[in-house]
Amino acid sequence: MIRSVGKLGPLKVSGLVWWQMRWDLLAIIVVAAILIPIPDPTQIDYASAVLSVLGIGASVFIGFRNTTAYNRWWEARTLWGNVIINSRATYNTLCAVDSGSPEMADVLSRMRRRQVRYAWQLAADLRKISAVAGVADLTPEDPADIGATDLMTRQAVDIQTLSANGHVDNQARVMLMNVNTALVSAQSGLERIRNEPIPLQYEVFVRGLAWFFAIMAFSRLDGSSHPYAGVIIGLLLMAVFIGAERLGHFIEQPMQNGIFDIAMYRFCGVITGDLLGRDHPLAQPRESAKATIWM
Repeated sequence: MIRSVGKLGPLKVSGLVWWQMRWDLLAIIVVAAILIPIPDPTQIDYASAVLSVLGIGASVFIGFRNTTAYNRWWEARTLWGNVIINSRATYNTLCAVDSGSPEMADVLSRMRRRQVRYAWQLAADLRKISAVAGVADLTPEDPADIGATDLMTRQAVDIQTLSANGHVDNQARVMLMNVNTALVSAQSGLERIRNEPIPLQYEVFVRGLAWFFAIMAFSRLDGSSHPYAGVIIGLLLMAVFIGAERLGHFIEQPMQNGIFDIAMYRFCGVITGDLLGRDHPLAQPRESAKATIWM
């Protein structure tokens, strides 16, 4: 997640965004260089009206696509908020049912540690990378290569064990399973966002529309009575429309292991601190508070 921090924060953020768009900006320059010496075919009486209508259409489609992309980003952030809430609820419920017996203590300790491991493993699964160092060591009782879904299944098995051994009554069992189900629901929503992007054909259409309008507008401005000003304004217009379309593309996948991700490791660190204590190594922030990017 890109953040604006310090006096130079806006410049750093702008630099990172422009760097992500470097190939698009290069393409804009190349296209402009090709169009400048070519006679403008749009210098006809009704060209301005056509470009106005085309500009409105491009704005509507790009705006709709970017709104949809931001909604996906925000939904992912909200679902991670649910993971944090239900992880805390799991901890509180385990504290509430703890009778202090040695047999129960082992199971509750394992469930707390597994809940933390689940959060870190979920972040890794969503980014399709390996979990950070030390995560597998949280629950040596579980396989090292286990996924987030199987970790939740093992939590359910431990809840069944507590119930079968008479450590919790049926009401406590229902409470624990309700939290477990809520976590699985949040995970399913995050996986849906991760695995079902905006349809490719729609993305290609919006990107093609943005480029078509930008090229036509540049061609029109290039042939104005003020050629240098027309070229500069045309380049800015191309950068604005194509940049807006690209920003929607960047944020529509908030869990792709890139700088536009939501800060999942920060969320996992919060969960670790809540369940295992603020001094735990995994509870320490992986980036400083002044960092421009949090992962």
